[in-house]
Amino acid sequence: MMADQPFTHPRWGPGSLLPEEMSSPPGYSPIAQGEIRKAELRDRDGRLVGHVWTDDKQAAGFLPAEKAGSAGTTAASYVWVLMTECAARDVPASELLDPALYMPDYELRA
Repeated sequence: MMADQPFTHPRWGPGSLLPEEMSSPPGYSPIAQGEIRKAELRDRDGRLVGHVWTDDKQAAGFLPAEKAGSAGTTAASYVWVLMTECAARDVPASELLDPALYMPDYELRA
């Protein structure tokens, strides 16, 4: 057994399994072109899990709350899928702060 050898694999390296913070799904830019509007995203128990943001033009994304822990990660995944689907349907970034998009799993408070 080669336990003393560094991990090598043609597809997987030591850095490939590290988490990466993503702020904007495909279809919306991660770089705001102006003033940003944001709204609190809360779970069903009313706990803050993060903020949905948009510049009302081309940019949008999600910023998990620092103390949200795994609930923030779950919310980030939910928002990522929702925004990816919205972008595929050409929903303008300005409409991403519509609370109806996040119900019933989350409450968006603008």
